[in-house]
Amino acid sequence: MNRIPLRFGALKADGYTIVRSSLRWLRESGQFCRAGQPVAYCNISLEPSGVRIAAGASMAGELEMQVAFAPRVSGRLTVQDDMARGGYLAIRGVDTWDPNTILGHIEPDGEVQDDDPGRLRLLMLAGRRMTALADVHAGLLSGWFGRSRAWWHEDGETPVTLLSMGVCDAAGVVLGEQSAFLEMFEAERRSSQFVFVPDHPVAPCTPILIDQLSRTPAQFDAIAEDLRRFLGSGAVAPTADDWMFAGALLSVLQNAPLKDRYTVFGADGSTRLGPPDAVLLSLSVEPQAILRHRTLGYPLHVIRHHLAAAGPAIRAWIAGSFESVRRPVDAIRRDYETLIDTLAATTRSRVMVLNRMSTSGYEDISSYLAFDAPLSDTLSNIAAKEWNLMLHDVAESHDLTIIDVDALGAELGGGMHLPDGIHQSGQMAAALRQEILQALSETRPVGTPAALVR
Repeated sequence: MNRIPLRFGALKADGYTIVRSSLRWLRESGQFCRAGQPVAYCNISLEPSGVRIAAGASMAGELEMQVAFAPRVSGRLTVQDDMARGGYLAIRGVDTWDPNTILGHIEPDGEVQDDDPGRLRLLMLAGRRMTALADVHAGLLSGWFGRSRAWWHEDGETPVTLLSMGVCDAAGVVLGEQSAFLEMFEAERRSSQFVFVPDHPVAPCTPILIDQLSRTPAQFDAIAEDLRRFLGSGAVAPTADDWMFAGALLSVLQNAPLKDRYTVFGADGSTRLGPPDAVLLSLSVEPQAILRHRTLGYPLHVIRHHLAAAGPAIRAWIAGSFESVRRPVDAIRRDYETLIDTLAATTRSRVMVLNRMSTSGYEDISSYLAFDAPLSDTLSNIAAKEWNLMLHDVAESHDLTIIDVDALGAELGGGMHLPDGIHQSGQMAAALRQEILQALSETRPVGTPAALVR
C-alpha cells in the first residue's frame, strides 16, 4: 500500500502569527502507531500581527503552548529526520507555521476511509503557570500549572468543554499517564476541550467552589491583607516555603475556575468558549471537617501532603486563624445541591461527580461492636457507602451525573485496580474515561456527529 505523506494542516489564531519550534518525537521511524495517537509535538508562540484581536488577550497568562500531531489512520510511521533539529531549536519557536509542512509518512495497515488521511490531527495544549518562574521544557505540558488545558477541532465543530477540578482520582483519568490529555484525545474524535485545575494547595471541595463563585474583589483583598498582616507581624518568622505557599494560596483563592472563559484556535481561526459545559468533581475530596476563617468566614481545605509544603508561619496562621467545622453527610448533600443550583442559574454547567470506592475487597472486620456510632466517623468504607447513597439522593432531585467508580471498581476486581480507593490502574482509568465521555456527549448540541470508530 502506498505511503501517505503526513502534513501539518491549517492552524490560525486571529491577530497572531503562529511560530513553532522544531519537532520532538514521541514515536520512532518504523514503529506502528494508532489512529489518534500523538507521534510528535512542538512548542508554539503567538506573535502579534497587525491589530491584535481582543479575544487573544485571554491567552496572555498561558505561557506554555504546544501542539501535538497524530495521524488519522493506523499504520507504520516513517519520520522526516530534519524535522527534529534538537538543541534550543526544540524549545524556542523560530519557524512560521506552514500547513503544507510534511512531518513524515505513514503506511496504513488497512483500508483508508478518511477523505483526507494525510492531514494530521492537531492537539493544542496550553498551561497557565503558578508562577512565570516555573518554566520546564522537558516534555509535554511539563511544569507547575495552576490550570492546563487541551483542545481539538474536527470539521468546524465548536468544542464542548469539560472542566475537571482535580484530585488524584480525576487527574489520572483526565490528564492521563503523561499529564497531557493524550488518552482523552485518542479516545474522543469529536471537537472537545478538557481543562484541569489541580488541588494544590487548595482542594476543590464544594464549599470552596461555592465561595469562589460569590467572592468579590473586596473580599479577596481582605483575605490577602489578613495573610500579609500575619506574615509581617513577626509572630513566626516566614521561611521561603511560607512565601511560596502564600503566593500559591492567594493565586488559587483569587480565581474562580467555574466561571472561566476560554479562547481556542484551529483551522478556521479563533473561537471564544465558556464557561465550561460540564464540570467534573470528586466525592473523595470532600472532608468530614473543613476549616473556616474565624473573622472573614471563608472556607479552606488543604490536603495533608500539600500542607507539608508550608513553612512554620503558614502553619501557625492556619492554626490560629481558622476553626474546624464538622460536615455531617447532610451538610455535604446541601453543599452539592447549592453548587448545582448556583451553576444552573449562572453558567448552566452540568455537574458530574466521581463517587467513592466503598470496598477494596480487603476488609476483614468480623464485628462492629468495637466501634462507636456513627461508624462512618471511623470507618472509611462505611462513610463511602453513606456518601454514595447521598449522591444518589441528590441526583433524584437535581441535574447530577454520577460517574460510578464504585460499580466499575467492583466489576474490575476492586483491590487490584483501585487498591487505596483513589489511585486507579490504567484499565480502571480507561473505563472511567469512557463513562465520562459518554456523559459529556449528552451536553453536545443535537445533531453533533457521533465519534468516528476505527
